[in-house]
This record gives sequence, structure tokens and C-alpha cells, in this order.
Amino acid sequence: MTIEQLQYFYAVTIHQTFSQAAAEMNITQSALSKQIAKLEQELGVFLFNRSHRQITLTNAGKQFLKDTEILLADYQKMIENQYTLKTNHKNTLKIAMLPIFSQYDLAHKLNDFSKKHPSIHLVIDEIEERDLQYKLDYHDYDIYILRGNYHALDSFQNILLYEDELVAVISKQHPLSHLKQLSIQQLKTEKLLLPPKYTNISDLVIEACHQNHFNPYIHRHGRIETILSAASENEGIALVMKKSLHIFHLNQVLVLPFQEHIKGNIFMYYSLDSLHKDIIQEFIQAIRPVQ
Repeated sequence: MTIEQLQYFYAVTIHQTFSQAAAEMNITQSALSKQIAKLEQELGVFLFNRSHRQITLTNAGKQFLKDTEILLADYQKMIENQYTLKTNHKNTLKIAMLPIFSQYDLAHKLNDFSKKHPSIHLVIDEIEERDLQYKLDYHDYDIYILRGNYHALDSFQNILLYEDELVAVISKQHPLSHLKQLSIQQLKTEKLLLPPKYTNISDLVIEACHQNHFNPYIHRHGRIETILSAASENEGIALVMKKSLHIFHLNQVLVLPFQEHIKGNIFMYYSLDSLHKDIIQEFIQAIRPVQ
């Protein structure tokens, strides 16, 4: 028994002729008759009295009509529910991003986008880099806002959102505080204060040191506020991204650039092969920096 057979049966009961029912269902009268016969054979009962000019229901047919009306109503409700879910999904944009709202003024831009597009629901998950790989493997999001390159997102398109580079934060009492900039080689004998081990920034620092043929002396890993505080106490040199510093008071420290210009740029990865193509294009225009 199929939904189509129930719909055929219901059409015949409404029109009380096979010809009109067939016209409504956009099939031939012969095909409709065969479907009804097949349904009766499956049920093991006759649903219609065919001995009169006008088709009438048998007792079994009357009961089956009641059940059919319930089933078709439930089926219609299911279709409507699925359409609603599809519509809601189409208007929902799922975004995974590093916890960088404040550093790059993203909160302001996302808020402006939501005001201009009230029908679009943004689902934004802040994800620490230690939890990122699982999220990348399953491509659960329409958009990713991340630092650096990720092979797991090779099938996605990307644009550069923000350029950023590594800087050194040192105490004013540090022996190197008289310099205007540093080189990576000058870190060789210094105690380094780095972001958590799982971060792209920590990896960048270690890679830069290795490229200069030495292993860094990592005194501490910690959150940015922790390592900045330690740098102000002259416990070591904190290495962070330049644009992450504007939200902190830096009266007790100096910020020195590197000669090597070690980039830690922020990219937006997105896929246009989805229901959200138009919404994503709108989002890109709203979020990308003004050139």
C-alpha cells in the first residue's frame, strides 16, 4: 500500500467516478482502475460497489475511507512540517569561529548583519582550536572563521578577512627593551611566554624558531591575559598577535614587531554548494573588511 494508492482511492470517493478522479490525479482511467484493483487485492476486500452506474463504497470501503482520511491528513501535516524545517534550515547560517570577537570587531559586524537581515538566523559557535579538528572532519558548518590554512577545508572557498602578525610583548625593564624590533634569532636564549599549546599561534612560534635552527625555551603556556601579566613582571617575552592587544592596557610593557613578519592571518572558509548560497554571499559582503 502506498500514499499514491490512498490518494487515488480518496479521489474516487470524492468524485464517485473513475474518469473524473483520473483527470484530477493526472493519470489515465485505466491506470487508476489498476491501482485501485491492486489496493483491493492487497487488502483482501472490495472497496467499491461497481454494480451501479454511480460508484459507492462497500462497508469495508467506508471504514477504509475513515482510516484513509486520517492517514492523508497526517501525511499532509508531515509534509508541511518538513517544509517548515527546510525553510528554517535555509534561513539558518551555522558559523564556527575562534574566540576572536573582541580582537577583530566581529561582534559589531555580526550584530549589524542580523539587524539588516532579521529573517536570517545566525548560529555562532565559538570553538577553541583544541576542539576544532572534530568540527572540521564533519563539515557541520556553512562558514568557518579561522586563523591559518586547514587541509580539511580544501573543498571550501576562502577569503582573507584580517591580516595579522606576531609581535613580542616585553617588560620595560627587559634588556631588549631599547630595541625598535626583534629578530627570531634574538629569542634563542630568552624565556618565552606562549598561548596554549593547541593554538595556531604557538605552532607558528615553534616553527619559526625551528626554521632558525633552535628549540625555543618555553617558560609558560597560557591565556593571553596570563602571559601578558607575566611579561609585565619581566618573567619572559610574551608572543602574541598584534591585533589581539588593543583590548588590553599595556602601560607596563612594550610591543615590538619582528623583522621576519610572521603572519597569522584570519580567513573565512565557506561553501557555496548549499541551500545557503545567497545568504552566504550576503554575509561575505557584510563581514569582509572595507578595502
